[in-house]
Parts: sequence; C-alpha cells; structure tokens
Amino acid sequence: MSSTLEHVSIGCNRVSQATDMSTSGLVAYAANHFVALYRPLDPHLRGVRRTLKGHTDRVNCVRFIRRGCGSAQRETGLVSGSADHTLRVWRRNQGGQDEPSLAWKCSAVLKGHTAGISCIAVMRGRDIYGDTDWIASSASDGTIRIWKESADAALGDSSFECTQTLPVGSRFPMCLALSYLPGSQVPILISGGTDSRLTVFTASPSTHQFTKALVLEGHTDWIRSVEIATFTSEDGVENKHFRDGDLMVASASQDKYIRTWRVGRASLGEGGEKVNNGFEEEMMSALTEAGLQEGDLKLSTKAHIMEVDVGGTKERFTVMFDALLMAHDDWVHSAVWQLPVITENVSKGYHQPMSLLSASADKSLLIWRPDSVSDTWVNVVRLGEIGGSTLGFYGALLGPDGRLVVANGYNGAINIWEESQSSSKEWHPRVGVSGHTASAEDLHWDPSGSFILTTSLDQSTRLLAPWTRVAEDATGPSTHVSTWHEIARPQIHGYDLHCVAFVHKYGFVSGADEKVLRVFEAPRTFVLSLEGITGEREQKEVVEARPVGASVPALGLSNKAVFEGDISKEVSQDFRNLSAYAAVSSTPTSFLAHMTTPPFEQHLLQHTLWPEVNKLYGHGYELVSVAASPDGSLVASSCKAANPKHAAVKLWDTKTWKELGELNGHALTVTRIAFSPCGTTVLTVGRDRAWCIFKKDGDDGEWKLLQMAGKAHARIIWDAGWSHDGQLFVTGSRDKTIKVWAMGEGKRVCVHEVKLEEGVTAVSFAGELIKERYVLAVGLENGDIQIHGFEYTEGVLKKDTDIVSLSDAHAASIRSLAWRPRPYACGIVGNVDAIQAQLASCSADWSVRLFTLAL
Repeated sequence: MSSTLEHVSIGCNRVSQATDMSTSGLVAYAANHFVALYRPLDPHLRGVRRTLKGHTDRVNCVRFIRRGCGSAQRETGLVSGSADHTLRVWRRNQGGQDEPSLAWKCSAVLKGHTAGISCIAVMRGRDIYGDTDWIASSASDGTIRIWKESADAALGDSSFECTQTLPVGSRFPMCLALSYLPGSQVPILISGGTDSRLTVFTASPSTHQFTKALVLEGHTDWIRSVEIATFTSEDGVENKHFRDGDLMVASASQDKYIRTWRVGRASLGEGGEKVNNGFEEEMMSALTEAGLQEGDLKLSTKAHIMEVDVGGTKERFTVMFDALLMAHDDWVHSAVWQLPVITENVSKGYHQPMSLLSASADKSLLIWRPDSVSDTWVNVVRLGEIGGSTLGFYGALLGPDGRLVVANGYNGAINIWEESQSSSKEWHPRVGVSGHTASAEDLHWDPSGSFILTTSLDQSTRLLAPWTRVAEDATGPSTHVSTWHEIARPQIHGYDLHCVAFVHKYGFVSGADEKVLRVFEAPRTFVLSLEGITGEREQKEVVEARPVGASVPALGLSNKAVFEGDISKEVSQDFRNLSAYAAVSSTPTSFLAHMTTPPFEQHLLQHTLWPEVNKLYGHGYELVSVAASPDGSLVASSCKAANPKHAAVKLWDTKTWKELGELNGHALTVTRIAFSPCGTTVLTVGRDRAWCIFKKDGDDGEWKLLQMAGKAHARIIWDAGWSHDGQLFVTGSRDKTIKVWAMGEGKRVCVHEVKLEEGVTAVSFAGELIKERYVLAVGLENGDIQIHGFEYTEGVLKKDTDIVSLSDAHAASIRSLAWRPRPYACGIVGNVDAIQAQLASCSADWSVRLFTLAL
C-alpha cells in the first residue's frame, strides 16, 4: 500500500515573524506546531506541500539561513523558534525521494532558553562569509542567545553551540537583526523590543563575543520588527542617503511609524555632531502641517559613532537616522526589505532593490520606494483589506522581482497579490491558502463525496472542494488539473464549534458550546459556484428552489436567508466592486455572481455564508456529538454530561425539526453517535466506557435499547463506526485498543482486539470491501494514522499481519477520520493492480489533510 498527501489545510500563526521566503520563491510559515512549506507561484496552485513536524508548541518565528558572498549566496537551511523553548534547524535531505524543495529534515535542536522563543535572526546582507552559520534568538526568559555552527551543511546533522548569553532584563526583545558591518567581517546585532529602543551590539573579531555599542531612540512604543539589508548602487550611481555597502535598517513599531537607519563607515566630518543638511527642519515643518506636535515624535540626525576592532585596528562606523515613514493608522507589525536579486553574473550578481514592504493592523500593506528625483521615501503601492471584522496583517514578504506580495493576516490565511503584466500600478489578488487557526474538531464528506465540511474551535465551519480546470502549459500541451481549496465558510460563529453532520448534500447541522443545534441550507450562489469550480452539474430544480444567499443583519447573530424578492431590481450602485467589501455583511448585488475560481479570504469572510433555517433547543450543556441517518430523516445529538439525565441522546425529525424522544443508557457524556447503514440502529459510545445499541421498534416506531456493553474498554471510548454492510462495528479507546464487534449467539460480541502504542481517538471503516477485505483507518492520540485490513466470513475474522502508517500525518490527537464515499477507482500503481481511495482527517494540530491511498 502507498499513500500520497493530496492536500493540507492549516492556518498561519498570529505573530509578526511567522513567514519567510527563500530567494527561489519557497515560503515557510509558522502553522501551530508545524513549519509549512508553500510555493505561491506554483503554476498548479497546489497550496501547502509539506509540513515540518518536530516542535511541541506554537512556532513563533521562521527564517531561511543563507551563506555565500554576492552572486554565490544561497539558502542552506531553515531555522524555527517555538514556545516549546527550543529552536530547530532544518536542512534539505539530499537523499530524499521528495521534490527537492520539500525534502527537509531536522538537523539540530537548540536548547538553552527557559521560556518560549519570541524572535530569531540569521545573517543578512550582501556578503555572508565562511562556512559558519550564526543564529541569534531571544525568549521571554529575558536573554538573547548567540548560536554558532561550523559543520558543513551538506554532511547532514549540524552541531550548534551557544557561544554567548546576553541578559536584557525585564524589557524583552521582540525582534532581532544580524549582519556584518560594512566592508568587514565584524558581526552586528540589533534588537528592538518593549523598551521602544533599538540596541546595537557588535562582536569582537577574536572572541566573537557581543558587547553593547549603541542605543537608538526614536520610537515611542514597542518595536515589532527590525530588518537589515545591504545597499547596492546601480552602475555606480550613489543614493543621497546611502553609499554602496552601507547597511539599511528598517524598524517598525506600535507607534504606527517606520524608521530607516543607515549603518556605514565614518567619513570626515562625522564625529557625532548633527548633520546640518536641512533635513530635520524640513521634517519638522511637514509634521507641523500634518497637525502633529513636536513632542509626538523624536527626530534626530545625529551620527552615532562606534569604534570597532577590525583586524587589529580601530575603525569608526556611524549609525544615522535616515527617514520617518508615516502612512499607517494603526500598529505596524512588520517592515521588510525586498528580497535581493541574485544572478550568476559575478560582477552584478547581487542587487538589493530599494523597496520596503510594511504590514499593519490597519488592514493595509504599503510598498515604499525612494522618489526618483528627491530620493524621499514614498508609498507607491497600497494593498490590503477593506471592511470586514479582521484585525489587519501581522507580516508580509516582497518577492525578489518586487512583483509578488505574500501576507499573513488575522484569520490565518496567506494572502497573495501579484503586479499586473500591463501596469506597475495595478495589482491583482491570487489564490492563496487558508485553514483553521484552532483545533479542527469534526469532519464529514457530503453524501455524494463532492466536498468536505470541517468545524473547529476557531468558531468557523469551512468547506473544501476540488478546483478542476484545464491548466495552460507554455512548454507543452494543456493538462487537466484538480487541486483542493476552501471555497466557502458557511458558518462563522461566536462559540467554539465541536460537531457537524450532513442531513443531505446541501444541508447540515452543527453543534457548539452554546447548547443549541443550528441547521443550515446551501444558498443558490454556493450551488452555482460549486458547479463552476468542480465542473459537476446540478439539477435545475435543485438550484432554483434555494435562496440566493445569506447575510447577517445589523446586531444579528444568525445567517438570514436572502431571496430574489429581497433584492431590489433598481440598485443605484454596483456592490460587486470594492464597496461590497466595505460592508460588514453581504450586499444585494453581491449575490448575483457565482465563482469559477476559489474565492479570496475577504470573499470567504463576507459572501459565502449559508442561511440558517432552524435552531434546536433542549440540551442543557455544550454539544459534543451529532449524527444524521443515511436517508437524512433523523438527527441524533449529545452534550456534556455528568449524570444519566443529561447523557441522554436526543432524536430530531428533520421534516418538522421537532424532538422525537431520547435514547437513555449512558451515565456520562456520549462522545460519538453512529447510525447503521440501514438507518434503523444507533450506536453510541461514551465517557462511561460503555457502548449502547438502540433499535427502532417496527410496531410503534419507538427507539429501544437493544444491547449495552458496560466497561467495554478500560478507559473512555472516543469513537466508533459501522462497516459498510452493518455486520461489524469498531470502538476505539484511550486504553490504546480497538475492538471489532460482530453478531454472535444473538448479541454483539468482540471478535477481535488490537493493542496499539497510543490511545485511539478516531476510527473509520472504508465505504466498501477492498480486495475482499474490510479496511479500517485508526487515528491515534499522537497524530499517527494507521490502516488495518482484515477478512470476515461466517463469524471468523482474519486480520492482515501488516499495519501501515501514513506518512506526513498529524502532530496531535486525531479528532475525526472519514473515507470519501464515492466508488473507489482502480488503477496501476507501481506495476501492481491497486484500488485508490481517499481518506480525510482533522486534528487538534489545526490541520485538515486529504490522503490518496493505493490499496
């Protein structure tokens, strides 16, 4: 058996240093405990291709490691810092069978900090000397640690050692930058943090020990970002503010401003006095015109002098304030330089463009460049979000060619913009990636197997579907491509969501902490968009019978259905332009168009809601599990319970949405409800370590307890599921066992038990026999997924000896597993006849994954 990871959906962490881009265009971003790898310019838009697993807590920062001088500079690795107090260095696995950009392994774990890592820095600049990697890290333990490694990265595992610990007290650094002083091999470290100041450290060439050299004041609030780049002149033309080889430093702060600084060799006349070039007077005059008082900002053109030992002689370097960039209206989380352009040309192989990208909580991204006449910094491009209820952007990246912007926002999505081919003033959004930003709790396929619905503690329900289209290939014939994307966000709630179940293809019911079940029906815009994206046609009458869309009224809490009669035929304004996104919810004519490509994050937030058609009251505590019968006529639900009264499972009629009765048997919380394939039997399992089977009485239609197995396991039973023919069911427990139950002597008995290494949290039978075998997927507490197979004939179960574990699985407890209900395809895999099936999984690690298995 072989498996392929078809799709990964996971959101980005809400931190300023969560993303970084290599010079080849590979993006790494922090995704809960993972480092996710993603190529924005992948022609097939396949999204996240790999997640690097190793950290045991949230990843707070990632940086690509570079080595080499000028045109020879290349990435040699990746370093990540986490709240688990460690840093991990990742190197490309040269012997791996994966695509080269995806074959990474952890080569070193750096331990020493006693609290979570908050920021890291690696060498940046035109010349990164030798075969030594420097890493600086800071944590909330009040220290900065300097790490050094001299092993050749090509040899495999790295060997790092902490060469110095710099105490910083109670004023924690929130950002670090590392480089070499211009024209030397003397390292310089700049930190910014909660003291609102930039602290400059320089290292001794002989001992490599850092000492404090300068403190730069100016910002009036916490400094969130500091970045270093080397200024490179074009064809010998010097800039008014920088000389070739100078270091350009950009710092961004919660005071809403960005400051740029110049670090260079001291020239004659730079002795610490103010530089009288009229700059300060002009700036203060501009501030007065803008209505700002002198006390609001600190401006100084003083040249700060550092005397540094370089090769046995004392040399002087200056640090000068260069410019104050003002345009944002809220905290500026990051300001990053455009990636350098590196070519094979030795003389002009390294060029650092004068472009700076800032990301702010005011929902805007600004690209700054010097004016061609005055060399004054101006924002030439403004991107971002309009309206909605998000809190802006945490970070952004500007690609090597300056035509690609990658930004991570409040909702965990990676947003992409690309410059138009026809005009440098026009930028267009591209399909990015998105995912849950908290534990993904439940997952189901729709009855036809067309799409996946997931629900999470991030209070959203998300819908994933394949985007099927013809991809134009400039180097060959066109090909049919199918990639998975989030195409709708049917429910955005105010409570943590725990469970979901389909009543029919276009209707589902969900349960949350609010103790109420909510019922949703798909709008017409979704059905038409699903047709346009997947290429699967729907019956005309199914489309026409649906409301046009859904919106949330002002001060409302429910998604209200919008019908054609609600939309005025005389609309004075076309809401399908930018003003559609300035509204809090959907606007009238935003319902008139349907999609043929996956929507962008802003569209998902406001225009893909499903109308809520009912609320079901009755449970006394938070909802835990919900299930629907195969024909969709019944819904069963359970809630948290500490006694038999609240442990009762409630049955609902989906025609009237009235409660039909209760299923009593458990003493504590029912963790899973499963209808049999025929729909006449209900299986429940719970915290009381028991399972119950309820059957519908043919005479009066009442549901009665048919059999109960108390103490079926030694610990809580997390999950249970039926085989496709109803002959077997399986239970999985925290006691690290799965048990298969079948009919024997008039009742269900355990016919097989498997002992595993970890607690079992999810189980799922494949929807049909595969090569005359029952195939069972088992999810474990540590995030592993195992595939078990066995034969069952005439009461005798024969198990396969091999248990297959899926690669690229999860890093935390599996919450739900579901096989795609479509007929499985047959094909040749590795010269062997195989049946291909797809398995979807969701986990407490936030991720939703889709595997294609050749069985």
